[in-house]
Amino acid sequence: MMIENQTHAKVEIAAFQQEKEGANCCGDDYVTVETDSYFLCALADGLGSGEPAYRSSSVAMDMVRKYHDQSIETMLHQCNRALFHERGVVITILKVDFAFNEIIYGNIGNVETYLFNQDGVMNRPMPMSGYLSGRPFKYRMQQYPIEQGTHFVMHSDGIKFSKSDREKMKHAGSPRTPIQYFAEKAQEQNDDITVVVGHIT
Repeated sequence: MMIENQTHAKVEIAAFQQEKEGANCCGDDYVTVETDSYFLCALADGLGSGEPAYRSSSVAMDMVRKYHDQSIETMLHQCNRALFHERGVVITILKVDFAFNEIIYGNIGNVETYLFNQDGVMNRPMPMSGYLSGRPFKYRMQQYPIEQGTHFVMHSDGIKFSKSDREKMKHAGSPRTPIQYFAEKAQEQNDDITVVVGHIT
């Protein structure tokens, strides 16, 4: 089990990871990048579990790091190319564009995302079925306005986000409190789990 806190200039992040029992590593990986004009958070869930799953998710995150200054579509295509001989991943990329004051959502597969504004109103982008493994794929792109105090949750499918969880997140400030809650909740599950909570300051 691992909890990690990161404070960027404009976005505070807390993340939790847990590997499936008996596995020596979590099959998920995530990355955050911040520049003067945007913040990027990506989460990949490798198919299966253990080292082969982590290798796939790690390859995908390496591509996101390499191409973070490109469009989300380009990042997804580069991930797909790099995964040709790997198991594959499901993935979500969130880009907080400070210049245009919007969040851009790109997704393939069941990495769930929830967005909350400072009034507690929730948006839930609907994932596109499928995964990246070097084959032709379809993806979903959506845009949402942001304002100061907007926060988000991204998680892999090892944990479920219940109605009571959504209520807890509506007025969350710092991500440190909700990530501790999700870490405790994850102890009830035996699966690879990654949860990333972000707060736009």
